Amino acid sequence: MKKIYNRFTASILSAMISLSSATAFLSFAESGEAEVKQITVHFDISEEGVTISKDEDGNTVELTDIVSNPNNSVQIPECTLLKDGFVFSGWTVDGVRGYPSNTIMQVGEEDVTLSPVWTDPTDKNYHLVKYEVEHIEDPDDLPVAIQPVDERKGSFVEVSLFSFDHPENTHIQLGWNYDGTTYLGQQYIIMPDHDIVLTPNWLKFYKLTYTPGDVDRIVGTTSSIFDRIEKQQTDLAEAGRFSRIGFRNTGWKCDADDKIYAPLSAYMMPSQDVTFTAVWEPINYVVVFNSSTGNSEDNYKIEGKTDTTIICPEMKASKSGYYFDGWKFSEKIDGKTVTTIYKAGDEFLIKGAKPGLGISLTAVWVKGEPPTDTPDVKYGDANADGNIALSDAIMIMQVIGNPDSYGMGGSDPSAITENGFNNADCCNPGDGLTNLDALAIQKYLLKLIPELPETN
Repeated sequence: MKKIYNRFTASILSAMISLSSATAFLSFAESGEAEVKQITVHFDISEEGVTISKDEDGNTVELTDIVSNPNNSVQIPECTLLKDGFVFSGWTVDGVRGYPSNTIMQVGEEDVTLSPVWTDPTDKNYHLVKYEVEHIEDPDDLPVAIQPVDERKGSFVEVSLFSFDHPENTHIQLGWNYDGTTYLGQQYIIMPDHDIVLTPNWLKFYKLTYTPGDVDRIVGTTSSIFDRIEKQQTDLAEAGRFSRIGFRNTGWKCDADDKIYAPLSAYMMPSQDVTFTAVWEPINYVVVFNSSTGNSEDNYKIEGKTDTTIICPEMKASKSGYYFDGWKFSEKIDGKTVTTIYKAGDEFLIKGAKPGLGISLTAVWVKGEPPTDTPDVKYGDANADGNIALSDAIMIMQVIGNPDSYGMGGSDPSAITENGFNNADCCNPGDGLTNLDALAIQKYLLKLIPELPETN
């Protein structure tokens, strides 16, 4: 018959036991220091006729209480008790699980009292310790280490390190079950006054999936899937599992219990598939506007979070022989470099940057003098209100007839502006204002000419 088992080394299983013990009682404290209540492990040797054996030097071993932090591991001291007619096996808390001398015991949050366990060497009644595996029908096919053995009541039965491969590869064996309790390899059962049967403790593999969620700007991988064992603790992924431009991962939201867990926190794997979705927080950037004057004090730094806008600053510095023409920003869009020039006062949208990179804009300096802004000429619009009407012709006549009041810089509040003056010169532009300009407007309004300016 095909045997489907493999043997864990003691070091591997010890590591698993250590991990299980260390994580089974993990707790998280609030910030700040709080006083930790300590627990006591007491050894009860009050039973009549019980003494402590002497060491090799003839000294009586002192058996004192152990004080420990809660949820910790303590070592059972090297000590042998004596009692007429009995042999000392070790210690127990509940009469079921045994702790030999010099072994490790996990404590909880309450004080513990350990009592001695004895065997009677004259007891002729032996009871069977039997391992049963559903895949192996013939006990003779079992490994030697888990062949049936006989033990006296009160002796310690060391649970086997052996584990078996599941025929469908959907489970893993982690220890052995007896009487509703799971024992890991190298743990001890106190032999009762009847036979005991141990069966494999099968635990199923389930999928643990990490996803960045339905968000944009993800760089690199977009999913991670792992097999995890049910009812066992695991450390959740680090914050850097996924990379998203402009955001940092602050936690993982679990679809099984709708809770948010911190990166790298402990999680007990349930008996179902689980998906953790990244919780994102926008990064607060310091956007640098580099003046390119050679003086760092001329630079501007403006704070803002991803997907918010900031206002591009006015340039207060100067550069001899050049004029400032805006702020240059380059970015990759669909694999191509796109450069945009922002004017002072424009809004700049913070889209974020790849991890480790900042955001900066660079001043654009152009050699020479800045161009003079000249309003566009709209011929005929003498009052510069955006429309051509009879009032524009009247304005021209007023300027010609009374330049002190209505000419450029005139005393009347409605005096013609520079822009209006340029618009008003709509007949033979360049010859100044004449009656012909007012006449050209009237012709245009009467559709006697198709457009302005008119040229004679």
